[in-house]
Amino acid sequence: MQNNLFYRINSPSVIGEVLDGEAIIVNLDSGAYYSLDGAGAEVWAAAQSGATLAELIGLTAAQYHGTAAETASGIAALVEELVAEGLLVTNSATGEDVVDATTAAPAAPNGDRPPFVKPVLQKYTDMADLLLLDPIHEVDEQGWPHPAPRITGH
Repeated sequence: MQNNLFYRINSPSVIGEVLDGEAIIVNLDSGAYYSLDGAGAEVWAAAQSGATLAELIGLTAAQYHGTAAETASGIAALVEELVAEGLLVTNSATGEDVVDATTAAPAAPNGDRPPFVKPVLQKYTDMADLLLLDPIHEVDEQGWPHPAPRITGH
């Protein structure tokens, strides 16, 4: 993976939110949904503003206790998987429209940092057919919902 690339969420095809330390992510193109917790949820939150791999690793190292090699390989593997699933995309390192990920969360004091656990992306496809049938995917200028056209008889 290249350190000079910014990773960002593949919007509008992908949506996600972090709730109570868990990221819930939906790929609207495939219908698959995903879950990340711990360091993975923090990586997802930082990617909402765009971040380099080095920034994502630095953010994680500041929040979790682990070796530099363990943290770097765990986050790099997660980012690679997020890209392979189409959840993250890359931009060249121009710095435009990108917020420094290291400002996303203050560093935890050394004694308060939980141990680093390699993030695992959980993928679910059980509702893919239903998510793909969602009428919101077929929105036009009128928006959704809107009343059906009125049929008048003579």
